[in-house]
Amino acid sequence: MSEFAQPKNISMMSCGQEAKVRGIEKLALSPLPVTNNRQPISVTKFISTNHDGLLKLHQVNKATGVVKMLLFSRLFLIAMIVFSWFFIANDLWFVFLPAPILCTSLIGAKLYFDYQDGIENAKKNLPVFFHPQRQEMLITWMPNSLIRPSLFGAVTSNGYSKGSKDRVIIAGFVGFILFSLGWARAVGHIYDSAFDIPALLITVIILLIGTFSLYIPLKPWFAYFRQLRTQPRQTEQQQFIGVPWEQVAVELHHLSTVSYIGLRTMYTLNFICPLPGEADEKYLISLPVYSKEEGLSLFELIRDYMENGAQGIEQTAAAQLQTETADYTRAAYRQKMQEMRKKNPLFYPLWRLWNIVMLRYWAHWYLERDLDVLPAQMMSREDVVNWCQPLPESEWQPMSAELQEANQRVRALYAAGYQWESEEVRSVLQDYVRV
Repeated sequence: MSEFAQPKNISMMSCGQEAKVRGIEKLALSPLPVTNNRQPISVTKFISTNHDGLLKLHQVNKATGVVKMLLFSRLFLIAMIVFSWFFIANDLWFVFLPAPILCTSLIGAKLYFDYQDGIENAKKNLPVFFHPQRQEMLITWMPNSLIRPSLFGAVTSNGYSKGSKDRVIIAGFVGFILFSLGWARAVGHIYDSAFDIPALLITVIILLIGTFSLYIPLKPWFAYFRQLRTQPRQTEQQQFIGVPWEQVAVELHHLSTVSYIGLRTMYTLNFICPLPGEADEKYLISLPVYSKEEGLSLFELIRDYMENGAQGIEQTAAAQLQTETADYTRAAYRQKMQEMRKKNPLFYPLWRLWNIVMLRYWAHWYLERDLDVLPAQMMSREDVVNWCQPLPESEWQPMSAELQEANQRVRALYAAGYQWESEEVRSVLQDYVRV
């Protein structure tokens, strides 16, 4: 699943500021989270509430269709491994043995590490919690994470792994060709019982050159596993940080690009959090939205909750999220089966068979594991439980006087008929630019 939170080197913008960087149009909504006068609603499944009534932002896509595509891709890779072993003719099986071994090693390693990354992501990328009484966001961060090497570049559980240089990839390809050639010659010597010294010497030289060339792309992996043994477990390094809400930079990004299917427009709502003791690094949480209006309305929902939710979520527009039930669990799948059986018993067997073939049950199991089972192990930590607890009213953190004043001024302009994009509102926001 997609990972949304990663440390990044990002410059902060001031509220109301607009900029265009590398084709991405940026609109800053915070710091200084002032109301934008939109209807506070949410149409995304990434945001919900927990049992304590706190608003939480999931970092895992809940769409079962995406998970089914992931499971089918893994089944396809397993089929490629099986095919590589049965494709070779029986009389030539031993001659071409390096080919299925390489195929099994590469694809098997990808499947294993993808599986491990999924588990680590589920344990590490916990939901982001909003606490209106503390006026904070709770994020999880793992400093000094060891990034696994990659041949062509990949997104791992600890960040992006850059691909190897071209000469390293070429060395690995040449090494495989030479080793396979040397292997075939060695097998030929054994089958023919021909042990001509010059021919054997050439075979040994080819095998040695091939082995050395294969070692070049494998060298970073040996270093990685040596360092991995000296590092503490990831769960021991994991830190939970309460970030003051008014220090979080929220930006709406818009990118228009042309792909092979035509023009594509993408919007993301980004939360950029400062990290204690890290002046140059920020913690980024990126949430996909369908349009600018959805992004503004979603931000207003969160902002309204942080402003008015200290008395309880019932006092905010986020209260409607409590009435929604999780549709990604296996219990929801079984409930759907029962509804279809009652609704259309004649075609129910065919519909049930189709869901089995499309791996729908396993998609629900996968999501339940990543969203409920694995995160629960970390959510039971004492520091997380204590942070989520309600505070006595005497310990509530109020909004800053600066933010209260800015909200009063822009609400007066909204009452006069102005919009958040109006020059009059932007001029007010400029009075509160934080350098």
